Amino acid sequence: MESKKEPFISVKDVCKTYGEGDARVAALDHIDLDIEESQLIVVLGNSGCGKSTLLNMLGGMDRYDSGSVRFNGTELGKMSDKKLTAYRRNTVGFVFQSFNLIAGLTAKENVSLTADPKEPDAVKNALETVGLSDKADSYPSQLSGGQQQRVSIARALAKNPEFFLCDEPTGALDSQTGRVVMEYLEKLVREYGKTMIIVTHNQEIARLADRIIHMKNGQIISNEVNTSIMKVNEIEW
Repeated sequence: MESKKEPFISVKDVCKTYGEGDARVAALDHIDLDIEESQLIVVLGNSGCGKSTLLNMLGGMDRYDSGSVRFNGTELGKMSDKKLTAYRRNTVGFVFQSFNLIAGLTAKENVSLTADPKEPDAVKNALETVGLSDKADSYPSQLSGGQQQRVSIARALAKNPEFFLCDEPTGALDSQTGRVVMEYLEKLVREYGKTMIIVTHNQEIARLADRIIHMKNGQIISNEVNTSIMKVNEIEW
């Protein structure tokens, strides 16, 4: 009998607590989640529900207390700090609400920070993908918020990551600018076949997802397949 293929990302019975004694908080409380390749996953929930902590575990930015997080069969919890650093650098593309660009570097230079030096066209291609070829020599202060976020997407894309983690990627943007940014994120999944997990408060963004996950009090309370996936230009903001 042919063995069942392990999920692209597998989270099993993961717990994470912060604080001690009466101040102890269960940020993740026995989380189970499987993520398949080339899908857009949206995680919804109020502040403090554990969704950003979940992203931290998937991205190797923090260690969990118990359970298992596996990427392509490799257990993150057993990695040394050095291997986790390499995992973050080579495997995961991060996009945050705060753009985290370096003010003294141009868009091109910011993107080049993560680009594979063996791929000479990686920076140029990444900026082209997000529609910012003409802003390559501009500094963050010369760019709008939406343009800065697109530079941060290009920076994540330039290293050709295995998957993207996006934490409130439109949270600091107005609705029209957020729509533009989401169009580029959507493009990475639907046209380039990338895997992406987006954490957001915005219920409308969930309409774009292949799978919608709701979290509350450190637990996944629903995990549903979206049977009517919409495009960015079809949703309200």
